[in-house]
Amino acid sequence: MKVGIISVYVDYHRRGRKNRLSIQPQAGALIAALLPPDVEAEVVNDAWGDPDWSRDYDLLLISCLHSDFDRARQISHYWRQRGAKTVLGGPLASSFPALCAPYFDAVAIGDAESTVPRIVADFKRGALQPRYHASAYDPREIPVPRFDLAYAQQVVPISFEATRGCPFSCDFCALTGLGTRFHTRPVASIVRDIRDGQRQLAGRRPRHLLDFVAFTDNNIGGHPGFLRELCAALRPLKIHWTACVTFNIASHPEWVRLMAQSGCYGLFVGLESFNPAALADMHKPQNIIARTRGMIRLCRSHGIHVFAGLMLSPTADDEAYIDAIPAFLDSSELRVPAFISLETPIPGTPYFARLAREKNALLPDALLRDFSGYTLVVNPRYLSAAALVARYTDLVDRVYALPARLKKIAAEAPRLLAGGHWDAALLDTIDTLGNRYRSDGGRSYLGGSDRAPPECVPLADADFVSAAARAAILEPFAVTDSHGAILPPWVNRGRIYGKRGAVLAGTDAAPVHGGTARPGMTHARTRTPETPNTTSARPEPAVEGALA
Repeated sequence: MKVGIISVYVDYHRRGRKNRLSIQPQAGALIAALLPPDVEAEVVNDAWGDPDWSRDYDLLLISCLHSDFDRARQISHYWRQRGAKTVLGGPLASSFPALCAPYFDAVAIGDAESTVPRIVADFKRGALQPRYHASAYDPREIPVPRFDLAYAQQVVPISFEATRGCPFSCDFCALTGLGTRFHTRPVASIVRDIRDGQRQLAGRRPRHLLDFVAFTDNNIGGHPGFLRELCAALRPLKIHWTACVTFNIASHPEWVRLMAQSGCYGLFVGLESFNPAALADMHKPQNIIARTRGMIRLCRSHGIHVFAGLMLSPTADDEAYIDAIPAFLDSSELRVPAFISLETPIPGTPYFARLAREKNALLPDALLRDFSGYTLVVNPRYLSAAALVARYTDLVDRVYALPARLKKIAAEAPRLLAGGHWDAALLDTIDTLGNRYRSDGGRSYLGGSDRAPPECVPLADADFVSAAARAAILEPFAVTDSHGAILPPWVNRGRIYGKRGAVLAGTDAAPVHGGTARPGMTHARTRTPETPNTTSARPEPAVEGALA
């Protein structure tokens, strides 16, 4: 039995490039470890390279972010036409299972640990069910990831998740849409995963690379007591590790000291904005703008490189603020952020629900692929859509210009090296030089009219029984109509976690908002010619968690 595990990706800058510097997605190695030993498994990280279209699979497990859905359903159709059964998991599948169901043989709602074993068992006996619902998070069900199946498709061979979820409820985050939760597991199992990963990859990767670990958690510092215990357990391992944390942890001297002593040399922090009105609108109280420079200096003084992302808020930012961002970057000493994106209302999030209730809040004919964070889908409040795009593209060209990036390295790397922190200096240099984002004159950056992604799945005429069937797979999914109103399929979304991460009762994810989906409205033609398309996990402005 051959099982393929594909984490779907499309270049959100619409140039058709892979993103090999991304530490995500990492669900593939975990899902592979949930398969029976008699299964031949293959992990495909689409952010690293395309799937091998000549491969034969019996069962294909697919995960994607919302903006990747077009490519995910095309990949599903490709292998279904070649005899495979396909299953979709991930945040979109969990939020909108009915919308996803027509394009896959089954949909998995929630975490992989309690769904994948049942999916495989049912498939083996020819009784695959249309939907699978995860039970409550149980750390005892988490196996050691199959690092040996994924290491060749990622920069840091030992990359995995130590915790799950985030205790905060940022309005734009897909995790909030599914239900706020934060789960930990015994630190002994995390140490087990690291040591087992080193054994799995011994001889496959140089020994010194196996001392580097990337934790792909949404927020590894979600529980300070757990973080203290984890740092104590990691310190004897003498590894170098990176992770994502929230501002309150990265700005706290005690937690920074403990992380540095245990080998932390890089932290991603969702800085999001220097505009207090934008942070308030995002419901992100943990960020304190006045302490940003202090947070960055604190981390660097302990040999930790900080890479942080920014978002422009269409509803809170005006021209004066956008024009001042380079000055804010310099004064904060961040200098060059990991990314500058556009705050995007991912369907299913509180931000999306809030804008859906407002008239003319979203741009007309916005497509699901436009909700990636790098295409404007929200009508700006303080300037026109064209003016915001012009300010945005000018900003990224200024911030990511080569002289600006070299200036950042010159200001930071020597100090890190002088302190003996070669690992942080190396990460700083690689991260800064690798961030070569420039604006693209061939794009409109506007939802509904932006250039189609060039990625394609090699589907042929023989893969479709009719022109209508072809259109159903190849036409992009739409979110708004020609007036900017939300289409019916997006009115009902699922919320699967309640208080303290409890799984909500019911046969489906608990519905939020009313509405009835009409299948005939799930697609819309764009204003520009179409090609098959997609998008996936990355340093995202709206983080979508590591679900099946």
